Amino acid sequence: MKVFKFGGTSVGSPENMQSVMEIITDGEQKVVVLSAMSGTTNSLVEISNELYAGKKDTAKQLIDT
Repeated sequence: MKVFKFGGTSVGSPENMQSVMEIITDGEQKVVVLSAMSGTTNSLVEISNELYAGKKDTAKQLIDT
């Protein structure tokens, strides 16, 4: 069984997502794991740090961005 993991810049743009789609839809069975798009994990960490520090307004601004 083949396992493919994609995340970060490999799913960070429509063009890159198209490339991933071409790889995973080749007719062979496989397990595909997708993680956060490029920059998403860093944003979530930043938001959680602001919430932990009690800065709800700053966290809301980051979420809205």
